[in-house]
Amino acid sequence: MQCVQEFLHSHYDRKSPLLLGYSGGPDSKALLYALLECGVKNLHLAHVDHGWRESSRKEAEDLLKESERLKCEFHSVRLAPGTGKNREEAAREERFCYFQSLFSEQPYQALLLAHQRDDLGETAFKRVLEGAHLPFLNGMGPVSQRGEMTLWRPLLAASRKQVLQFLERKGLHPIFDPTNADPAFLRARMRVEIFPFLNRSFGKRIEENLALLSERGLELREYLDRKIQGAIAGREREEGMVAAETQGLERIEKRHLVLTLAQLESLSIPRTVLEPLLDSLESLYPERRFKIRAGWVVARRGKVLFQVSQIPKEARKKSFLALQKA
Repeated sequence: MQCVQEFLHSHYDRKSPLLLGYSGGPDSKALLYALLECGVKNLHLAHVDHGWRESSRKEAEDLLKESERLKCEFHSVRLAPGTGKNREEAAREERFCYFQSLFSEQPYQALLLAHQRDDLGETAFKRVLEGAHLPFLNGMGPVSQRGEMTLWRPLLAASRKQVLQFLERKGLHPIFDPTNADPAFLRARMRVEIFPFLNRSFGKRIEENLALLSERGLELREYLDRKIQGAIAGREREEGMVAAETQGLERIEKRHLVLTLAQLESLSIPRTVLEPLLDSLESLYPERRFKIRAGWVVARRGKVLFQVSQIPKEARKKSFLALQKA
């Protein structure tokens, strides 16, 4: 696929091993064979079997045989089936924990994930309905960082339709996981119910427009990141307190600074606090304090301060997950 070749030309050093998250589904199978077609040699496959289906045992065995035939090193783990309401989120975190463990053992240049363009639209749609701020509407970028892992997504320029066409041309037969069409899961519900309904209602496919919204959101976030870079780098820190100067920034830049600082400190700023806080920062209020779950956020003559008494474990986890998604 042309988009994969262009991505590798821009990013791959042609020496380091690469790790591909491999389920055997349409997207990851297309990416695997596109990488091999582009001449990638030192390619490792990482497969996570979440144990949701008994048939997944046999699928993992088939993927192992496929990797041996392709001369790709294969890493696999089977997990105990998760419980709880948000199994999708839990499964996502389990996969990344496994990938991170492999990263600690090999000098991989990057972890490759097979998200494609339709995934961008789905994520943007979900975040719009969740009320995400504009710079955080984007789904994911082609290159990002998660802890010590560099993440690559070479297929973001390709649609799901193009991925399936590639598989058909190559005579490849992916695994179709029935849970991906189970409306009990939000992503599947968007694909099989919500998006088809909206497409019929509007008389056009909305996926591409949502993917563009995701890309523009990423552009805005990267721009704002550059604008607040000095304030982030110059922030002051003491035990239980972090402070940053906001003078000279526009309101949208101040908002982004406050939200970014909050995420870096594993804190959450509710909307009922955020806008009055920005009003106080713009008016250079001598001091105004706002209660948040873990302590206080303070506007003091154009400077924002977070005073943290104690961060609840669950609040830290939720804020950290939000930062990693963004």
